[in-house]
Amino acid sequence: MVISAGAGCFAADKTAEVCRTQDEAAAALREAMKEREESAGICLITDTAAEDSEDIIGDIFERALEHTGDPVEGDYLRFQYESCNASAKPVSENGEKAVLLTYTLSYYDDAEQEAAVDEKAGEIIGSLDLDGMDDAEKTRAIYSYLLDNVEYDYDNLADEDYTLKRTAYAALIDGKAVCQGYSAAFYRLLLTAGVDNRIIFGTGINSSGESEDHTWNIVRIGDAYYNTDVTRDDELGEDRYFLKAENPFSEDHIRSEEYLKEEFASAYEISETDYGKTGISILDHIGAAALEFRKLIQRLIEAL
Repeated sequence: MVISAGAGCFAADKTAEVCRTQDEAAAALREAMKEREESAGICLITDTAAEDSEDIIGDIFERALEHTGDPVEGDYLRFQYESCNASAKPVSENGEKAVLLTYTLSYYDDAEQEAAVDEKAGEIIGSLDLDGMDDAEKTRAIYSYLLDNVEYDYDNLADEDYTLKRTAYAALIDGKAVCQGYSAAFYRLLLTAGVDNRIIFGTGINSSGESEDHTWNIVRIGDAYYNTDVTRDDELGEDRYFLKAENPFSEDHIRSEEYLKEEFASAYEISETDYGKTGISILDHIGAAALEFRKLIQRLIEAL
């Protein structure tokens, strides 16, 4: 994709898109990233000097990665790009000042692979027959699909040059991925099905008790969000981390600092109870009472 500037383009870069607000600039950058463009030029109309534009560069980039609810934007882009470098230089024409921003990007996958994911995601959602399901049922269906069709990529785990393992492409097309690939695939499929969710990055404690970089998802069901770790459940062969409350989930899933900030936490409030569990039921009380009664009888027998 070539970003077209149209009339009024500054002579410094005829391919740069002229933007008059940072939101416009972020939208242009977002579209370039969705197309896996390796370079994006943006001509931002501003009085800010090029040497003082570092904050602008970062702000536009973060706005480009904001969660929008679109399956191929937001966290999907955030966890599918590999690196970004940016530069700025002053430009002017007809007395109007601007800064030419150039973003140089690399990705874990390419445009052709993304096209394959587009097609595959549509096939998967169609095959799951989600019509009539509520959000929890849709989440369960997609979660189960990933457990049945993706396996953890131990073969390439230590190969830092093989970055495709971190993508939805690896999960959905190759059927083998690491946590980042699982989370990206889950994020994309859920949003395609209309279920809001986010990808969380942090530290996970694996079954060996070791700390490692890890990603998982928080999924909105009703008015609250729930933690779900497809990767760990697939590795363990258990249903341990599906739609869970913050505790005890957070004992072995420690969020990175950006996800602990009040702004994020208040926007994505985690349920105080696991999904489907509303507290101690009457059956729980009866079960607990029966257990205490059996203990009492046992003590009486032992005392005889």
